[in-house]
Amino acid sequence: MWKLDFFLLPSKDYRGMNEEEVYEFGERIDLLKKAENVYVPNEFYETADCNDINAFDFLYGGGQNDISDYLSEIISKQRVCPDTYDEIRERAEYGYVPISSNDVSEEIAQICAINVEDREEEKCVCVSDILQIKRFYLKKADAYKVFIDRVRDCFPALVFHGEAFQNVEKLGKCADVAEELIRHLSVLNDVAKKTYDYHRKNERAALAELKAGYNIECSGKGSNEEKTYNKEMTYGGRKYQLTCNPHTKLYHKRTDQRIYFCWGRDEIEGHHIIIVRVGPHWQE
Repeated sequence: MWKLDFFLLPSKDYRGMNEEEVYEFGERIDLLKKAENVYVPNEFYETADCNDINAFDFLYGGGQNDISDYLSEIISKQRVCPDTYDEIRERAEYGYVPISSNDVSEEIAQICAINVEDREEEKCVCVSDILQIKRFYLKKADAYKVFIDRVRDCFPALVFHGEAFQNVEKLGKCADVAEELIRHLSVLNDVAKKTYDYHRKNERAALAELKAGYNIECSGKGSNEEKTYNKEMTYGGRKYQLTCNPHTKLYHKRTDQRIYFCWGRDEIEGHHIIIVRVGPHWQE
């Protein structure tokens, strides 16, 4: 599993925090720690807010209240980190966890964890900031090995066939296609199954909505196509025959770069969409 290191951000206004956002912060930390790493830099305690109050004074100085007591209880349980915030910014990959959304500046918003859901309970119906941050870094993958190793952590509502990526190098350089692959996989992970179910498993209607609403070129079995694409998959010790005609087309509708998928089976991961082949047009 690909884990990211998240670092606590100092508040911009300790006195301005309210009980609701502070208690939500505690819940967010608990959820974040289920799958990622959370650290408190030593510099966190020394950084002053807009009123020249730092975390140490707010948490442990005079005039504590319910908010400061609760925060100190949560923060004191986290692992410490000797790196300064400048040193953290030199890292290739990392994220921030703010106490309040008001602490997030525009320049770091794309790597801040504000919206964090319980992935197991929610079945990834909502896409958390953790997934968005991981997808942000996945876009920078310059080798397919890295992309393949990390793709399941970025799209947990998809099932990937064991041979899904055996033709992926035929798409070209990973750095050239990673962003477009992620755009398509994001739609398949986040909304495709819900769209398919909404249209009562009417494939044509579901694919039309994905195209109209998310600018994803996609189709099922064409009217002039005789071939039905099938793939065998072993799951839980049993073999299943998958029909995999639905596919998205990278960049434009006449492209040879495609993602073939199956709408899923009840017996396989709760009927998640199954990615069967990422590569050029299915010839064999």
